[in-house]
Amino acid sequence: MNKALLPSLVATLMLSGCGGGDSSPSTPGAPKYNWQIIQLHTLKESDVKSGCIIYGTSESDPSRVITASVANAGYNILFHNADGSIIKEQTIPAIDVPSSGIVTIDSGLVPEDGYVSLEEVDSNLSGNPDVYMLSVEKALLGHKVLNVRSAQTGSSCYAGKDYRSISDTSDTAALSVLQESGISYYQTSYSANAVSGRNIASHIPVLSPLPASRDTLVTAFYDSDNGQHTNLAYYGFLAPSFVYDSDNYDEIVAASLSNQDLMLMYWQSANNLDLDEGSAILAIHNNQSYQWQTLYQDVDTFSIVPSLHQVSHWLGLFSGTSNDSFWQFESVIAIDETDSSLNLTLPELSPITSVDINQACSAERGEAKHCIDNADSFSADDFAVQRSQIKALTHTNRAFYQSIYATPKALQPLLESSAVELSIQDLESLELALIDADLTNTQQDYFMAKYLNTIAIAETGQIKPFSDANGLVITPDDYENIYLEMLKSSATVVQQAK
Repeated sequence: MNKALLPSLVATLMLSGCGGGDSSPSTPGAPKYNWQIIQLHTLKESDVKSGCIIYGTSESDPSRVITASVANAGYNILFHNADGSIIKEQTIPAIDVPSSGIVTIDSGLVPEDGYVSLEEVDSNLSGNPDVYMLSVEKALLGHKVLNVRSAQTGSSCYAGKDYRSISDTSDTAALSVLQESGISYYQTSYSANAVSGRNIASHIPVLSPLPASRDTLVTAFYDSDNGQHTNLAYYGFLAPSFVYDSDNYDEIVAASLSNQDLMLMYWQSANNLDLDEGSAILAIHNNQSYQWQTLYQDVDTFSIVPSLHQVSHWLGLFSGTSNDSFWQFESVIAIDETDSSLNLTLPELSPITSVDINQACSAERGEAKHCIDNADSFSADDFAVQRSQIKALTHTNRAFYQSIYATPKALQPLLESSAVELSIQDLESLELALIDADLTNTQQDYFMAKYLNTIAIAETGQIKPFSDANGLVITPDDYENIYLEMLKSSATVVQQAK
């Protein structure tokens, strides 16, 4: 999954004003936020100029890399009232977009419970535009790096470093350990999301770059059946020097593992929850996250080493589906080393089959022309941020996509476009997602970046399920930092589409 994420560059260039004239003065002392707008795309590596950012290698064509250009055309920044109506005096039209791609959002110009939107207008020869919008409620505004889909002509590249040493892995990286009696599977974890393994102790694959730049966790299991590896027996964090190129090596040093102080623990989940293969016990070591062992629905035990000084945090990462309400979930639970049990539950949820778009509905401050009625599918008090996305065809047969990040509401207003009058001919999809927790900026950015499929947008411009057309872009460095901070505190994300 696309997890994620602080922008790597907090822009310093500030715009002195907004387009269209300022009829209402800013609130004194209100914070200002920079939105750096870029366009993700791929280029042949030889065509990328020095100093331009490289996020990683293209999955469809290894000769190309994922990079970005500064977006200086094709979008507007809209200010909205709480009912979704546009505040024209504050809106920044495309003609006033700076060549730097940096626009400054003065939060003092956003009304209470109002919104700011990045609106991308993609016109065709008939003049009927497709509209893509990313909207953020005032309470959630912050410094962001955001993507638009339209190709930029004549703009400069987005500056940054080459992150391939972090994001790219070698097909031949491996390590070896001493063979232990009775072990059926050796697992390697270069990070929580880079897990591999082998049933013998030599040339165990490692999903790392070459050379490796951080430790690799190896866990060994007595039992391995139908892809399930259980009954953890040995473990060890191995230095980067143990990782070698299995196609080109002179001498291999086999590392030893430990079996000291393993403590058996138990976990359980509510009867209405089905786990998937993404559920695991994670360990944080040297400020990096590692997968310790996978959790399986039919195995209610796991092991940790409470006294292991190399691990600063133990936690359970659960993902799956609520089989009575059909919400997908991802939940992080800190492990209490003094308690031998771990329990997973979710807030009360209902299916979103009755969720729909209503006309002329009451907003918190006024009456919205259209809103999403959440139909009691969740309680707003149980969550901190709500993502609402619609994909629709208007009566002029044009696409209208909108993703809204806001505090949870029973009625979420849709936000007006400057280019089209919203009149829904066909609702292609409606997605809801929520995150609980005592919300921090880190968790908010993780939640937003989770819903941008960077690879799909950069390579094809296509919008995958549970992915925004325009969204928060982060670097691999920032992803690791934000994911790590998210793991250090309990949090739950749920999502469902219709």
